[in-house]
Amino acid sequence: MAGPATILREIHRLRRHAKDLQAEIDRGPRLLKAQRTKVAKQEEALQGGHDTLKRLKMSSHDKEVQLKATLQQINKHENQLNEAGSKKEYDALKTEIAADKKKCQELEDEILGHMAEIEERTAQLPALEKAVQHAKAEYAEHEKNAQGRIAGLTEQLNKALADIQQIESTLPSDIRPQYDRLVAARGEDAMAAVEHRTCMACYTEITAQSYNDLMLSQFVFCKNCGRALYLPD
Repeated sequence: MAGPATILREIHRLRRHAKDLQAEIDRGPRLLKAQRTKVAKQEEALQGGHDTLKRLKMSSHDKEVQLKATLQQINKHENQLNEAGSKKEYDALKTEIAADKKKCQELEDEILGHMAEIEERTAQLPALEKAVQHAKAEYAEHEKNAQGRIAGLTEQLNKALADIQQIESTLPSDIRPQYDRLVAARGEDAMAAVEHRTCMACYTEITAQSYNDLMLSQFVFCKNCGRALYLPD
């Protein structure tokens, strides 16, 4: 029958294995959340592209309306020039016409700028739509694979936990209470291997007597960190 130290070695291996499996299971939902966040960001970018394009078109339309109104104002003032009753009135109309023509030039430049940006933004939409489709496809594939993977990991975890219980039942009854207290406090970190007479958890050298006890497969604690010790294969 295997001694306590030999049993602890296997328990430690299984408990670390179970912890790794649980960590992978717990990581699954976080990875799915990250994929959902990626989809949401791509959708937000696409919506932002549409919103920007809409604002540009509305702004361009407003500029065109202003341009039309300003041109009408210029035409009105030019007609009034022939009816001006004084040089002062004539000069005032000329000044207003010059200002309106300058405004028209500025509006035309802004409209041309909007047209160029609208064309550029419109050309970007297919790429943004493709990015959304790609992100959704990745999420669907990840979700599909994750379900099977988590099921497999859960099966492995259940087996590891069952193996732990089975092996723990072989521990001598006189040391089981001490073992249970250690595991309740530290989980899989309740045990540590000894290499070259050194505890590999706290890197403290153990006594020659403790090492001899381990060689005899007895239950030994590290006097520094309190872990149950065992020798590696």
